[in-house]
Amino acid sequence: MSKAFLFLHTLEDAKYAMHSLGLPIELVPQAPIQTGERIQVTRKDEIETAYRKLCRNNGTREFTAMRM
Repeated sequence: MSKAFLFLHTLEDAKYAMHSLGLPIELVPQAPIQTGERIQVTRKDEIETAYRKLCRNNGTREFTAMRM
């Protein structure tokens, strides 16, 4: 069963999800601009880059973090 945090907004939320869920996680935009693009984090040092990529592909400020 997958674990997820819903309706996150900030980089701090993404970091919290990463620490709580563990790695690897996937950041899923609430309203993706480009559907099908996956934003995965497999190492702690990737979270900021992944969050910036998420922001570029998200029509809202909300996203979900899912344990993969």
